Amino acid sequence: MSVTRVVESIVIDAPIDAVWRLVRKADFRFWQSVKSVDIKGGDGEVGGSRKIHFKDGAVQEVTIVELSDMVHSISYDYIEADPPVSFMSALHTISLRRVTSNNTTFVEWSAEFSSDAQQAVVEDSRYKRREGLSDLAKAATSG
Repeated sequence: MSVTRVVESIVIDAPIDAVWRLVRKADFRFWQSVKSVDIKGGDGEVGGSRKIHFKDGAVQEVTIVELSDMVHSISYDYIEADPPVSFMSALHTISLRRVTSNNTTFVEWSAEFSSDAQQAVVEDSRYKRREGLSDLAKAATSG
């Protein structure tokens, strides 16, 4: 049985509000692999979509399915991808938690794939989450 869930995490040396400002809009400007993002639907509105253009030429359109300022969490799902993906669906969630002892932020970025996702897809997603989290940490602590 293959694993179809990826969970990667990091502790960022920045307050949760600073990190949330980078994540909430779902524009992924913190992620160095992203070339540009076309936003449809304001600053992180549920139902809004994002067409993400990656530097490697891939384009993915996602829709925001959940957004909570209260618990600092956003979830998005694929609408389409070019080149096409080899699985039916994937739900991605970025969740932030305040680390109270030192005012840092615990960030978890997960992806839940449909059961038809191949292991190579899951492992590629794991690598991309790690890269994205590292870039988020750099963006949150550079300003």
